[in-house]
Amino acid sequence: MPTFRYLAKRGPQDTVEGVLEAESRASVLNHLTGLGYVPVRISEGMVAATQPPSAAQAPHRQGLRISTRHLNQFTRQFASLVHSQVPLLRALGILKDQASSPNLKRVLTNIEEEVRQGQSLSAALAKHPTIFSPLYVSLARSGEVAGMLDAVLERLATQADREEALRSKVRAALAYPLFIGVVGAGTVVFLLTVVMPRLLELLTRFGGTLPLPTQILLTVTALCRQGWFWAAVAGGILLVVIGMKRVGPRGHLILHRVSLKLPVVGEMIRQIDLARFARSFGLLLDHGVSILQAIEVALPVIRNRYIRQELGSLSASLRDGSSLAAGLKGLSVTTPFLLHTVAVGEESGKVAEALTGVAEYYERELERLLHAIASLLEPMMVLLMGGGVGFIVMAVLLPIFEVNVVAH
Repeated sequence: MPTFRYLAKRGPQDTVEGVLEAESRASVLNHLTGLGYVPVRISEGMVAATQPPSAAQAPHRQGLRISTRHLNQFTRQFASLVHSQVPLLRALGILKDQASSPNLKRVLTNIEEEVRQGQSLSAALAKHPTIFSPLYVSLARSGEVAGMLDAVLERLATQADREEALRSKVRAALAYPLFIGVVGAGTVVFLLTVVMPRLLELLTRFGGTLPLPTQILLTVTALCRQGWFWAAVAGGILLVVIGMKRVGPRGHLILHRVSLKLPVVGEMIRQIDLARFARSFGLLLDHGVSILQAIEVALPVIRNRYIRQELGSLSASLRDGSSLAAGLKGLSVTTPFLLHTVAVGEESGKVAEALTGVAEYYERELERLLHAIASLLEPMMVLLMGGGVGFIVMAVLLPIFEVNVVAH
């Protein structure tokens, strides 16, 4: 009968490590879960590496994706079951049976089987990189090692809720101006292609020289009625989309760097990404992940490639012996508030709390900025659309007024 080495946890301090003869890893797993322990590592003979497989090593299951809402719901329910000391396999089985998403059900079936065969939970999660991010996997592993899996899962769910709240605020701030723009543009196109041609045909019968606004409107209306014009517009949009897709990493880096220099928009992008990075980085540090590994895991949450590249150089600075604040000081994307807060956190030994405070500050500032943008965009869009419709009305009425003046 083969011999298996195992490491299991129950609570922060209760750790069990030993050797057990069993028919398979599943037998060892059932034995440990029956005793109320959470298996961290089970290996035949020699002790296996403690690191979960990376995204590059893990078998990718492409095409299996679930919504953020389903993932958050699963995480919170999983945390509740683990906190209630439900054995890991049973908790996965319960969640699998009640999963409303077919993709989530398939993923949980696979994870349950991996864990039953002796894999740690984090290693099983890492085999689904399209669903469970490196941040999720790393925190799950730290929770396994520390015996605080329920607390970590709860923090992950809270983190996801905050991310979703941030996205909702951005969407809400831009939804109304976008709606006005779409409706206004549709109205103008309808007037130019359906209503105006008939009216302008009547106006041209009056003869004489038409006013300049009317001539401009006639030209625009004639263009809008040509099929080649809309084909050219569609072709131009398609070329832009293809060009954006084919731009290489260097091109994307340049575009993302330029986007940070845009007024208002650049500051909004900076605040969103710094808030995401600070919260994820602080969360990893708070759960015992080493600072170098925490940086590597937290970097993918940053959407702007230039900010990601800048913050990615922190690892080299830290390896050279610099402090975190000193590494941040030489970066163009950092802010005085971030530098001073991190420096104070390092002096007091509370870097994780300092980073969480930074994230909360930027999220509040972003909310104020979004409110200001929405307050400005709404009247601007109304004025723009009103100006367009007003120009059309003026271009139609001017010839009529001139005819009346001549008649009198």
